[in-house]
Amino acid sequence: MEANNGGFCIQFACVPESFESSRNDTLHNIDSNSILTDYDSPPPEFENTTERDVIAAIGTTARLHCRVRYLGDRAVSWIRKRDLHILTIGIMTYTNDQRFLARHLDNSDEWILKIVSVQTRDAGIYECQVSTEPKISQAYKLTVVTSRAQILANRELFIQSGSDINLTCIAPQAPGPYTHMLWYKDSELISDSTRGGIRVLSEQQMKTSNLVISRVIHADSGNYTCAADNSNSDSVFVHIINSEKHAAMQHELASRILVPRILLTVLTLFYFLERVIK
Repeated sequence: MEANNGGFCIQFACVPESFESSRNDTLHNIDSNSILTDYDSPPPEFENTTERDVIAAIGTTARLHCRVRYLGDRAVSWIRKRDLHILTIGIMTYTNDQRFLARHLDNSDEWILKIVSVQTRDAGIYECQVSTEPKISQAYKLTVVTSRAQILANRELFIQSGSDINLTCIAPQAPGPYTHMLWYKDSELISDSTRGGIRVLSEQQMKTSNLVISRVIHADSGNYTCAADNSNSDSVFVHIINSEKHAAMQHELASRILVPRILLTVLTLFYFLERVIK
């Protein structure tokens, strides 16, 4: 290689100095763009819009939602805190307990840990972890409850034929902000369209439901059940007393009161007659 008026020659071919300068500028721009691109890619971060205190009733399905932005090529894992057991990595499950599942939609920032048929032992802290260096994680608390619907009445009710049934059911421990509640009579669903005179009024946010049956008849006797979402049900038995039977009961009661009065009157009369004869 030899110099040639400010340039250089390689195997009899001369390269102008301006070409070498342009080459250096190009390499510099490539390096600068590469550095700028790396700098512009923000690190992964959690999106704090998901519920991190989750309540689930025994036997139901719990879902823990973790959202991670700017994940890139990192992996998201779910870890059970009490024993540091890795449950899932990405969409793969790493536990023999088949109740634990990973759920993720392509192009989504959300990574879900699904726990089917929740048990008491599942309660505790779970971590959503991102494989950065150092690792970042976010904790979720799962509370497991035994929820039960409760009908505010005695276990057996005696209602006179022609009057109204009015039952109120509550489910204060039912998980979630809203609770769907249904009424059944002898395992058949009760609704406003079952027959005339039936009204079901439920307040899902208040977790209460009211059942009113107007002008009941003997056929309305039976077992009434209130069922709430993710809760054990509650039942009461309603006996419809016919008007005739009710009247007979009243007549029998009146007779029991009247007989002693008549006897007392007769005895008093005999007492005065005896005094007069003497």
